[in-house]
Amino acid sequence: MNSSQRLRLLAVSLVTAAVASISGPAVAATATVGPPTRGGHETTNRCYSDAGPTTYNRISGHARDRMAERGVSEAEVAAAVRIGAGKAFCQSNGKWRYTVGMANGQLVVIVGLGEGGWNVVTVFWKGEDED
Repeated sequence: MNSSQRLRLLAVSLVTAAVASISGPAVAATATVGPPTRGGHETTNRCYSDAGPTTYNRISGHARDRMAERGVSEAEVAAAVRIGAGKAFCQSNGKWRYTVGMANGQLVVIVGLGEGGWNVVTVFWKGEDED
């Protein structure tokens, strides 16, 4: 290898190292700028507050199906959200999990931010499969 080739190799190495050191943090920053979207729903890791909402705007079709299957009334869901807001748990997906004692056991209501505001996503009795 002659001196001209060595200089060319050194120059290429220096340029490559400089580009890597400059673009590394920029690539990392752009990769984590915002949450990904999937299926039209924004996935977030925040619940926007220290306490769960005390009301909701609507009940999803899925939640209504689960309510019918599990014998849960709309009044029970509204009471669980209203009463359980102070102790609701913010899940890592940005949805609030309310667990409230009812006559039939521990009712769990999941509320997430969606069309028009806070929506009931699903409802189940503690100890049942969550879906």
